[in-house]
Amino acid sequence: MGFLGKIFRRKEKVKVSETLAKNLSAIEKILGYSFKKPHLLERALTHSSFASQNNIRYSYERLEFLGDAVLQLVVSDYLFKTHLHLNEGTLTKYRTILVNGSYLAECATRLDLGRWILLSKSSRRGGKRDNDSIMADVIESLIAAIYIDGGYEPAARWVKTHVIAGKPDYAEELGSFNHKGQLAEKCQRLKMGNPVYEVTKTTGPDHDPFYMIQVSIDGSIVGFGEGRNKKEASQHASEDTLKNWDVFFPNKN
Repeated sequence: MGFLGKIFRRKEKVKVSETLAKNLSAIEKILGYSFKKPHLLERALTHSSFASQNNIRYSYERLEFLGDAVLQLVVSDYLFKTHLHLNEGTLTKYRTILVNGSYLAECATRLDLGRWILLSKSSRRGGKRDNDSIMADVIESLIAAIYIDGGYEPAARWVKTHVIAGKPDYAEELGSFNHKGQLAEKCQRLKMGNPVYEVTKTTGPDHDPFYMIQVSIDGSIVGFGEGRNKKEASQHASEDTLKNWDVFFPNKN
């Protein structure tokens, strides 16, 4: 925090727009956090399209990068301390449920953040205000803004209140967690080809077969899975792909 404090110290007196100043109290009430440096909140709500349209040098993208890391840490720390009997694999799956983009978009919708996001006129006309990807990004950028403004503890409290507490049944969701759907959503968001699943081998008797499936994206084989049926094998192949995503697509996240 000391290092970050030095970086942003020069910007303590940065003015905010009249629009944010007018709505600051309302937004802070919704968030449950009061900013010492309101310009961080404005930055966290500024989409790159709005920045480009209005010749503004900043958007929420850098904050999103930091917020993702803070979110991962808070959720990991919480799960590690709360579920002492669980192994690394299960903890990782729990964390995935709590930090995936679809759920973060739900959190943003629950807070009605869409009305405050600063978008260009064309983006608003195109319906991007309710775009799940943007809504999820804003949750992460807000976490970073709170972290920079107040430190780790306020950011952790915010995550526990508005992210973790919002899904008390995350453990029950583990059994039906849709890795295949998450992979398809990720490919769509990044404008990549749809995942293609192919049975590579079938073993066992006809009445009890065991399937091996590989998944390809844009012509490259990226994951493998096994299961007692094709659906189960596809889920495992999707999970394998998501786990090793950065190996195959280091520049696409």
